[in-house]
Amino acid sequence: MGENFQEVVDIFREGGLVMVALASVALILYITSVAAVIYVAKGNLTTRRREEWERWIEHPEEAEGRLGEIIRYAVHGPRLSVKRVQRRFDEVFDVLIRSIDQRLIIITTLIAAAPMTGLLGTVLGMLSMFDGLGAGGGKQSMEMISAGMKEALFTTLTGLVIALPGMFFALVVRERRNQLATVLSQLQAAIVTTKFKSI
Repeated sequence: MGENFQEVVDIFREGGLVMVALASVALILYITSVAAVIYVAKGNLTTRRREEWERWIEHPEEAEGRLGEIIRYAVHGPRLSVKRVQRRFDEVFDVLIRSIDQRLIIITTLIAAAPMTGLLGTVLGMLSMFDGLGAGGGKQSMEMISAGMKEALFTTLTGLVIALPGMFFALVVRERRNQLATVLSQLQAAIVTTKFKSI
């Protein structure tokens, strides 16, 4: 365990200042991604208990969880109309789906930033290598070339390693976002057909 930690510290040190930027990108990316996954996973916005929707729409006080909150908001008040239900679902869609979309924009931006930051490290490492080549022969020149090569390779590798799990998180959040949008559409249709059967 101690040796592995020391290897990570060595890689971080040999990667240069760009590793600090990569660590910051990784920290923000993973905190945002985990928060987004938790946000889309909470509640009961699924079609698992769809057979109960009609009863919940007729008796909103019995509806449970996030689904219940949406049903109660959509059908509350006198003079309920199809347009009013539509307007309320548009508001729910704006709050819920747009919130997820904003998180996805941050996640995908950070996913793109990680390899680009790694590429910056590659360029800086190559410049260090050229400085070593320009210094002529000798031990000091070889050390500069070696350090530049390590910086170039470690930063590129780190950028890619950071981006790959981020892509997985983005895929999970995007898939759940599409499922939520589908559930909202189906719930809206169920409310309209249940409350306005004569239409």
